[in-house]
Amino acid sequence: MRTRTVIVVVAAAAALTTACGVKADGPPDIVVDRTPCAHCGMLISEPAYAAAYRTPQSESLVFDDIGCLLNAATREPRATALRFWFHDAATAVWIDGTDAVFVSSRALRTPMGGGLVAYRERSFALGLAA
Repeated sequence: MRTRTVIVVVAAAAALTTACGVKADGPPDIVVDRTPCAHCGMLISEPAYAAAYRTPQSESLVFDDIGCLLNAATREPRATALRFWFHDAATAVWIDGTDAVFVSSRALRTPMGGGLVAYRERSFALGLAA
């Protein structure tokens, strides 16, 4: 049985992130197996799936799964003003939210079952979706 995979490019969020004048510092630091997810509290042990955002007040929050980030971001009073970062699933290196290409699939095994990963390179995302 083949699972349908969807590629999602979050251009609207990327445009809002850069247009709102959010502090342009880099992503927060994560200490593997020591830094808890701001949403579920699980320790971040797989950096390839980690994500983060910074609020307009410069509060940085880190997450063990993009699904946790999405759940938390929907509760932010100024969600359109958040600055996002994601780990590239191919390299586990931080990428700016404006550069991310996302792949969503129920077949993807992410820490909290969100089934969503980010890539800097569209070709990696397309390869996974094939």
